[in-house]
Formats: sequence, structure tokens, C-alpha cells
Amino acid sequence: MRLVAVAWLLAQFAGLACAELQENIRSTYYSAEHRAGTTLLATLNHHSPIRQNSQIFHAYTGWNIQWNFRWWEERDGRCRITSNQTRLQVEITLPRLVSSDPAVRRRFDRYLGALRAHEMEHVAIGRRYARRIDEGIRRLPQMTSCAALSRAANTLGEKLLQEAVAAEREMDRQTAHGARQGATLQED
Repeated sequence: MRLVAVAWLLAQFAGLACAELQENIRSTYYSAEHRAGTTLLATLNHHSPIRQNSQIFHAYTGWNIQWNFRWWEERDGRCRITSNQTRLQVEITLPRLVSSDPAVRRRFDRYLGALRAHEMEHVAIGRRYARRIDEGIRRLPQMTSCAALSRAANTLGEKLLQEAVAAEREMDRQTAHGARQGATLQED
């Protein structure tokens, strides 16, 4: 009786695709040595390696989403997704202050907390879209050919990547790259 129940359960789940989301998040740091008589803003601007469109940023989050799916082809050529593995690779670049001045250290620590929180919003966007890609590919319906299924999966992934980039730009616009969230040294 148990063997029949197990066989029935396996038959019920045979058509469902298996999904897997893997994350790898790492932080890298650049040193910013503060000298007496120099503002914290000037110190970070001088040492930051992050420059885009003639602007200097003190932190950056870069992410990459990759997906790898497998399918099953029926004798008549129809094809369905059987598994999908999606990988989210994230690298967060942040400053590491070198200073013996306790007041500068305290100010930097507050700023770094807000900066890190802003960068984690970028991570959250990458994570959200990695999950959407993973789930979207897994849920694709059976198609008339594996070529059509592959095109549909990759088109879905690329479309969602474009949406993720737009979501990041909008978040940066709304937060003024974190300044409205406390990641600012302008009054320095």
C-alpha cells in the first residue's frame, strides 16, 4: 500500500519543475586615510575608486543574475522545464576609514551605517528579481519545442533584468543615492 502511495505522489509531482536560488554576497573595502584639517567628505572623495559619469560615490553594489534551466522533451517535440538554478552574485564596495580622531570615527560610523543600509536596498532589488526570474522560468508552460521554451525562458530573464536595473535607478533617484536616508556628508 505504501509503495502505491509513493508512486502516486511521484507521478503527481513529475510535471513540476524544481527551482534553486543560490546567493553569494561579498563585501570589499577600500582604505580612506583621514588627515587632520581635512573634512571626512574630502577624504572619502579622494580615496574612493568609484566614479561614474564624472561623479564620485563612496559605495557601490554590483550584482549579476545567471540562470541555468533543464528541460524534458516529449516524443512529439513538446518541451517543459524540469529544473532551474538561478545564481545571484553580489559585490558591495564600502570605505574603511583610517583615523585616530574619535569624533571623525563616530561621524564616519554613522555615515557608514546609512551607506550600508542604502547598499542593502540594492541587494534587495537584485534578490527580488533573481527570485522572480527563478520562479518565472520554473512556471513556464509546456511549449511546442525546446527551442521555443529556451527562447521564452531567456527572454523572460532578460526582461526582468532590465526591470531590475530600472528599479535600482528609480530607488537611487528617490533617495538621492542614499542622501535622503542619511548617507550624506554635505554638511561636513
